[in-house]
Amino acid sequence: MGYWRRKSGHFLDKSICLMLIVFLLLNFNWIYSQDTLRTSIPQGKWVRDRGPYDPRPYDNIPFQGILFNKKYFDLKNNLWINQGFTYGGYVSANFQWGSQGGEPHGISETLILADWQLVQTEKSDGRIVFGLAHDRTFGYPTTREFADSQGLVETPNDLDTHPELTFTTLGLLLWSQDWNVAPDRGFGLRVGQIYVPSYFGAAKYLDDDRRYFMARPLSAAGGAQWVGYNDIGLGTILGAWKRPFYLTLGVIDGNANRKYPDFSSLGNWEMLYIGEMGLEWDPGGPKEATLRFTASHLDLDSNGGSGESLMISGDIHLSPSFAVAGRWSKSFRRLTADYQELFSLGTLWTNPFSRGQDLMGIGLFSGKPSKNDLGWESGFEIFYKLQLTNAIGLMPDLQFWFRDDNRNENVESWVWGIRSEIEF
Repeated sequence: MGYWRRKSGHFLDKSICLMLIVFLLLNFNWIYSQDTLRTSIPQGKWVRDRGPYDPRPYDNIPFQGILFNKKYFDLKNNLWINQGFTYGGYVSANFQWGSQGGEPHGISETLILADWQLVQTEKSDGRIVFGLAHDRTFGYPTTREFADSQGLVETPNDLDTHPELTFTTLGLLLWSQDWNVAPDRGFGLRVGQIYVPSYFGAAKYLDDDRRYFMARPLSAAGGAQWVGYNDIGLGTILGAWKRPFYLTLGVIDGNANRKYPDFSSLGNWEMLYIGEMGLEWDPGGPKEATLRFTASHLDLDSNGGSGESLMISGDIHLSPSFAVAGRWSKSFRRLTADYQELFSLGTLWTNPFSRGQDLMGIGLFSGKPSKNDLGWESGFEIFYKLQLTNAIGLMPDLQFWFRDDNRNENVESWVWGIRSEIEF
């Protein structure tokens, strides 16, 4: 991961801070004029649908009572419904080996999320959202060095490691407010430190927080693949939905340091603008389907310059146990990413061997490298996600990569790995 640091004059920094404080105060006054702070959440309509209610404990898992049992999840959900506070996250470990030799690659990520709801009426609510992530590489090589040893343009793990082997980021620290909320409609505002993929490009099967496909071409976050290092910063997001349609628009600092709220960087006004509109049919039902159109523009004088992107993605349940997901994305002008165009397609068995919490699938991808002397890089990936307990998951994975370069050099590599996760 990369960092960018900008220096502004003290007067400019203080002015920016003052403007943000005034904006937040005005926003809070607007909130309080419609809602009142409460000491306990009323048992109003749609409470569970409006918040991060945890569906566990799961049915049909091999080891039901290990680590976290039903009493734990009941207490956690009651804490949300009655006190307006919830938390969650996971600790993961991912190891990969390649057929071209070299050292294996290992990486872990710890994610902590929390919501504290301070405002709620029957049709509106407001909350503070917190999210902290810590990534660590198990020795060498780094993700990029592992990909280089296999001769790959892209990395076969969707989480790049920092050259210093660790990275910690406060990706979410924002105020989230929703109005006119009902099962089929609503309007929302988010202001603060924002991690863009949390609010854009949420496909159920192609990029659901690294729990399915591990190869980045099949699990890239929302927006175009080249947004990459510019997706965390101070900003605001607006969203409106009236089922089956929704629209989301956002602007964030495109040159922030990514580690914590970077007020000084805002003075350069190098922003990431991103928007998404889509349709969602029968959410959670047997005919669930989504179709999303995502566009973005990045203003950046350094590190590759400005550019635009476009993405079309979707997924559909074709039967109670079979689903298909696909995506196409392309970047324009700014071609500093590994790929400038990418296609991906996945087929999913959502109820393998009558195990409702497991998932099995195969994904295909093909990407056009930004370097003109490199041919299209393509491949496939097959995986099985096994839910052992309410919290512990295990996912073996096999990938095959190939590329025919203009230099008449063929590249082929098998990459196999295993991912484990404890989700709390």
